[in-house]
Amino acid sequence: MNNSLRCGAVALTLTLGSVAAVAETWSPSPETTFWAQTRQTLQAAGKLSQRPWMFMEAIDSPSLKAGEYLSNPERTSVSVEFDAALLLRPQGQTVWKVRELRMRALCNQQRLQRSVKGQWLDYVGREGTADKVRWICALPAQG
Repeated sequence: MNNSLRCGAVALTLTLGSVAAVAETWSPSPETTFWAQTRQTLQAAGKLSQRPWMFMEAIDSPSLKAGEYLSNPERTSVSVEFDAALLLRPQGQTVWKVRELRMRALCNQQRLQRSVKGQWLDYVGREGTADKVRWICALPAQG
C-alpha cells in the first residue's frame, strides 16, 4: 500500500473514530503531554493553523502515530461544521504530516461529512459514528 493511500485510510479511520474508543456516551480523550508538545511544535513551525485545537483521540501503533483534533465548531440549522486536523507520522519517519479539512456532523442523520472541492461527501458509516456525532452536536454554540 503506498503512503498516500495509507495516510488516507488512517485519516478516514481516525475521523470516524475507533470502535474501542467509542462508548455509548463518547467523549474525547485527554490530550497527553506528547500530543500537546507535538501540536505546539507543528503550530510554531507553521505546519498547523494557529487556533485553539481540541484533542479528540489518537492511535499509536507499531506502524503509525496519529492524532485527531477539532476546532471552530459552527452550528447551522441541521449540522455542526468544524475544522479537523490530523497529525500523522509513519513508523521510522521523523517528519509529521498535517492534514486540515472542513467537516460537518449532520445531527439529525448521525453522519459525518467532509468538504471536498466545495461539495459535502459522506464518510461510510461505522459503529460508533453516531455517538461521536451526538457529542459534536452537543458542543456549545460559538459566539
